[in-house]
Amino acid sequence: MAEEPPKPTARDRLWPFALGMAAVALVVYVFTYAGDQSLRSKDGGWQVTFTTNSAGTPMLRVDLPSKGFTNCTVVFEGESVPADFQPLTTNFTDPTHLPVPVLFGEWFYADLTYLPGAVTFNLFGKEANGTAGMRHEVELIQAGLVVDRHRHDWQPDLAVIATAENKRDWPKPEKQKGNLRPWHMFMVLVIIGGVMLLVRRFSNSNQ
Repeated sequence: MAEEPPKPTARDRLWPFALGMAAVALVVYVFTYAGDQSLRSKDGGWQVTFTTNSAGTPMLRVDLPSKGFTNCTVVFEGESVPADFQPLTTNFTDPTHLPVPVLFGEWFYADLTYLPGAVTFNLFGKEANGTAGMRHEVELIQAGLVVDRHRHDWQPDLAVIATAENKRDWPKPEKQKGNLRPWHMFMVLVIIGGVMLLVRRFSNSNQ
């Protein structure tokens, strides 16, 4: 009578299953990461130009072509720039350690996880024009252009005048804590589900 081939043990079945789950998790991670990176950068960052208007008054010009926000300006009445001032255009796309000095003041807050994100400036404060504690706060968010805590809806050629009377010793908002993004949550669920299936499969094989 021929001997029956030995049945695979639980340990024999565990490794192929574990390797298969690892391969599935890796493939899912690669595709979700690539999709997340595309989603993060598809709208591009805020294009900000520190310049002056025709009268020589300091002006901030903001553009976000992907959303149709073009030639949006904030003119700072009553402020001035040095005689050797040169306009500067920059694109806010990369997170950095804040605060960072910029023309007219400082860039002190940003959430650039998903572009264009949020960018906030303190401008023409103590270091800029000698007004101790008083400064303009300008925030760029998709919901609108916020100047001195007053929001203006985005539209092409939006023009905002920031006067010295609107300067305040604005309390700096607390830094927001990062939240789990959708693909992070998906990966967590995949890993938890894989572990649960692995434990269940291993338990059944021992019965």
